[in-house]
Amino acid sequence: MARPFKNATYPGLSFRLKNGKAVYRYRAKGMPEIHLPGRPGDPEFEAAYEKATQGQGLKALIIDLPGRALPRTFGHAARRLERTMEWLDFDEATQRKNARLIERFLEMKVDPDYPLKWRDTPVEHLDTDRLRVIVEGIFATNRTVAKHFLVAIKKLLWVAIHVEKWIKSQNDPSLSIRVRIPKSTANPAWPIAIREKFEARHPIGSAARTCYALGFWLGNRRSDVAALDWEHLVVEEVELFDGSIEVIEAFDFRQKKNRNRHGGREMFIPIVDKLAQALAPLDSSKGGTVLKNAYGRPFAEKSLTGMMAHWNKQAGIPTGFTLHGLRRTFGTYLAECNIQARAIMEAMGHSSMTVTDEYVREANKKRMAVDIASAINQREAKRDAMRQRTPLRVIK
Repeated sequence: MARPFKNATYPGLSFRLKNGKAVYRYRAKGMPEIHLPGRPGDPEFEAAYEKATQGQGLKALIIDLPGRALPRTFGHAARRLERTMEWLDFDEATQRKNARLIERFLEMKVDPDYPLKWRDTPVEHLDTDRLRVIVEGIFATNRTVAKHFLVAIKKLLWVAIHVEKWIKSQNDPSLSIRVRIPKSTANPAWPIAIREKFEARHPIGSAARTCYALGFWLGNRRSDVAALDWEHLVVEEVELFDGSIEVIEAFDFRQKKNRNRHGGREMFIPIVDKLAQALAPLDSSKGGTVLKNAYGRPFAEKSLTGMMAHWNKQAGIPTGFTLHGLRRTFGTYLAECNIQARAIMEAMGHSSMTVTDEYVREANKKRMAVDIASAINQREAKRDAMRQRTPLRVIK
């Protein structure tokens, strides 16, 4: 048992006997004990006691509390972001993705040789050069992640600029940084030859043909194809732009994408003749989903990816043509029909014109290529006709 050392010269000092020898310790209030070598009066003891009383022999205990943040730092901006209306308006998946990227940024060191992290760094200390180095480091390995990473950092800067007013908008270090990723070659549109091959192998009435028809003629995502219900089929009178009224049979539903965010985009898709032919043999009397498996049950959303690959293999179709590719096929089809971009956007449920414009540009590129080829053919036809003419004899 420790005994206090009764000497006013050494406050906080105690000792205990160990094998008949006194072992000395110093302890400040609320702090752990510090072992002191030797005994009072020895040089090594005196030096150790002086360090202990001045706090040099103690290791600071730093506790990293959850959610802690220094004022005006990126950690502070991250906490503030989570309370904004804009953040709360995101769906859970979007929040998780951005939170993960933001946390990755906050845990990065400002300088590899120093322990300071961006979490504890004031927002105003991030300049364009530093941000470019961070983004380029990720860009070298994964361009897509680099793009999303930059977007996540932009959200913190948005808080600093527009919510807390820590920095001015003209001092935004991300203004001149752009991350461009190559256009994805995944999920290509189905060419006519591939579609005809699928249709020849899978007859109308089969689950494969139904899934194909819904994916193509509705132009919607896998989640909407799997969840489409007979209850979504409605008959309505619609007044057209020319003033006439027609009775339209259509699917009226909300897209599953962003359903947690704003309820999902409301879709009203009239049934075209080819889709009507594909649906005609199906039994709608029992209700439920339009697309059912062999047991009369709905397909799981994720299972449709594997099933489409299986059905394509049966039809002798190369890999790579997917259910989402049918959605792209629909967008391409509409653009090739010279449908206006705004109408394509509404028909496919796009949230912006960015993706829609790609379909229009591709269709216009083909049209221009055809116009060029036609002009070449006409010019060459004229030249051939000119060569075949009998030369004129000039009489002086």
